[in-house]
Amino acid sequence: MDGTHDLLTALRPETPGLRAARERAEAAGVPPVPAGTGALLRLLARTAGARTVVEVGCDGGYRGLWLLEGMDPRGTLTTIEADGDRHALAQQAYAAAGAGQRVRAVHGDPREILPRLRDANYDVVVLASPAADLPGHLEHARRLLRPGGMLVADTGPDPADAAAVAFGRGVAGDPDLDATLLEGGLVVATRTA
Repeated sequence: MDGTHDLLTALRPETPGLRAARERAEAAGVPPVPAGTGALLRLLARTAGARTVVEVGCDGGYRGLWLLEGMDPRGTLTTIEADGDRHALAQQAYAAAGAGQRVRAVHGDPREILPRLRDANYDVVVLASPAADLPGHLEHARRLLRPGGMLVADTGPDPADAAAVAFGRGVAGDPDLDATLLEGGLVVATRTA
């Protein structure tokens, strides 16, 4: 191992619960987010003082466990997943990590569930659904965020993807969102008003 790998491992250690969730997801063919992205989500949740987080697309529970590590211990993660197998995998990860009481796992279509969530009630909104769905989720994400809350969206590996570009234009055109694009297609924005 080179020194860079040691430093990265020290800065973003994987807990046993995270490791088990990652291994389960990989075995099921669900590629989890890179550990660096998980560590960034943990940091953003901590920075936001997050007590309420909503995640669209559950990544087999791996991303959600990173978020929970950064959230206030009294906080609640609401995770929405349309795919039944991924939803079940996530529930297994949360239960195995002892986090099941802090998670409201909802199985269903985000287009039907997001409109039912309360306005300005969330500290962080994470959109990890297919790029094609992102433009449609933006209106809800903005509505759900409290002032000062953070939006994190994975636009995918192709920055020229039409849906990713439409989502980016929507974020850039919103005067109440202050945003940046990070390496790997991750959009991070703060709701300013």
